[in-house]
Amino acid sequence: MSLLNLTNDGLPNVLIVLYTTVAFARSPLTTDELIDAVAPLGALSDARMARATLNRWAELGLFRLDDVGERVLLADAPETDMKNDFEIVRAVRIAARRCALSEANNLDLWARESARAADLTRSLAWLLAQDVYRIRFKEAQSLELKQIANDDLRVMQNDTRKNGLQFWGHFLGFVRQPGGGDVDPTLAVREALPACISLGEEMPAADLVERLAHCLPILDGGVYRVGVEAQLEKSALPSLQPGQLSTSLSRAMFSLMFDQTLQFENRADVGRSIVFTGRDGLRADQRYSWVRRSKRTA
Repeated sequence: MSLLNLTNDGLPNVLIVLYTTVAFARSPLTTDELIDAVAPLGALSDARMARATLNRWAELGLFRLDDVGERVLLADAPETDMKNDFEIVRAVRIAARRCALSEANNLDLWARESARAADLTRSLAWLLAQDVYRIRFKEAQSLELKQIANDDLRVMQNDTRKNGLQFWGHFLGFVRQPGGGDVDPTLAVREALPACISLGEEMPAADLVERLAHCLPILDGGVYRVGVEAQLEKSALPSLQPGQLSTSLSRAMFSLMFDQTLQFENRADVGRSIVFTGRDGLRADQRYSWVRRSKRTA
């Protein structure tokens, strides 16, 4: 099974409806009741996509079945109160992202069979390692051929996987538009901030980068990102200086600095610093040792 195979393993919009239906149900629904609620017979000719999406995300642990009657429940309570459409989508996105990137679903990052979420995870890690100012999805397969010599380790071997990466990458907050577009992890980073730095809190900037890598292990320094980069040809990516962020994480940091969610500065008494990377390379004028999160919510 592969999360990148949309036809066999489900779609983000179907997942939203399933999750919302379970969350708002007055009493737990059985599997058949849930499928009938989101894909009622007569309204839809085929409920296979709803069932495939449910089965896949139940396997990954986003949903669980109770001990009596196989009623479908959420594995964890939503992080938002889901009071409007925006908060509903946000709650599902956060839950799905945490589930997909969990250690339990990525025990073997290079698994070919029973990969759970590993195919999506390694694909996102590879994508975020690229130069986000120049990569285009239509060129992803040819680019990967140059960067990964081992056929068994390539992640985008066909259009099916590429299309799956485009849609799940957007839904999970790493690509700007559905079906492709600019690689930009700003949304995912913004939603991970509460677990890394509290409102009004300040810390060394390098510490924040490390905390983000723990929450989103496909970012710079994250265990999945490091694992993918280790398989690339030595000349695949330009080398980075100590503390230099990739273009993908730099793009997110630029955005969060621009809207004043994060405020960066330099302090002489801090030993380490980070430096952003822009379209033309390292930005020496964007080197920071300290960061503060605004007291206001985004």
